[in-house]
Amino acid sequence: MDSLLNALKDLWEVLLAALVFGAGMPALFAFGVRFWAHAETVDGDGRVRRNYFALVSAITCFVVIVVVVIAAILFIAKAFIAHQFGIHLFGQA
Repeated sequence: MDSLLNALKDLWEVLLAALVFGAGMPALFAFGVRFWAHAETVDGDGRVRRNYFALVSAITCFVVIVVVVIAAILFIAKAFIAHQFGIHLFGQA
C-alpha cells in the first residue's frame, strides 16, 4: 500500500509539472499577446492612449516565459556545465 501511495504522489508531481509547463506557458504567452494588443488604443480624435497596466502585464508575461526557457535550458545542461566549468546548478554534485 505504501508503494501505491508513493507512486500516486509521484504521479501528482508529474501531472502538476505537465500542466504548468505543458499548458501554462502557452497560456501565459496568449495572455501576454492579449495584453499587448490592448496596450494602445486610438480615440475617435486620432489620439493614441496608452494602457500602462496592459503594457506592464504583457512585458511581465514575456519576461516570465524567457526566464522559464533559460532555466529549462540550464537544467538540461547542468551536468555539462558542472563538468566543463565547475558550476553546480540545481544541486548537481
